[in-house]
Amino acid sequence: MFDLISIAHAATEAAQTEAQSGGVLGTLGINWKLFVAQLVNFSVVMWVLWKFVFGPVGKKLEERRLKIDKALKDAQDVERQKTEFEAWREEEMRKTRTQTAEALAAAQKEAAQLREKLLAETKAEQEKLSRQAKEQIKSEQEKSVLEIKSQIGDLVVLATEKILKEKLDNKRDQELVKKAIDTLK
Repeated sequence: MFDLISIAHAATEAAQTEAQSGGVLGTLGINWKLFVAQLVNFSVVMWVLWKFVFGPVGKKLEERRLKIDKALKDAQDVERQKTEFEAWREEEMRKTRTQTAEALAAAQKEAAQLREKLLAETKAEQEKLSRQAKEQIKSEQEKSVLEIKSQIGDLVVLATEKILKEKLDNKRDQELVKKAIDTLK
């Protein structure tokens, strides 16, 4: 670095000497040695800036640009996934609602069928009980009629026995018949 400074210093001195001597460039106000020295100094400064400033800053800017691009791409992917998930969720909700409605309709239909079946069974049971009650009443009536007939027959036999035992005359017959009728009442 010190060499560059001393070279630049020597070039400046040489330029001053030539400017004093004249020449084409001197008339234009350009000292070619000073110009070369400034060109060398400019090149050294540019090389240092490029090596230690522009290069690392450029790399950091490129890295940051890549991170931003990646973040944007990731955000787009997340947005796409969110949209796909929302569509999937809506489809699943629609399917669930449809299945629930179908299950509810099936349950209502089954309940109606069960109610009809229970009503039919209850009606059949009522008819069976009614029929059994009627049969029992009829059986009791027949039993009562038979019992009454049996009692009447016993009474007729008794009355006949009495009549035959006590049959003496017509007057007496009428009294006995009257008596038998009175006992029947």
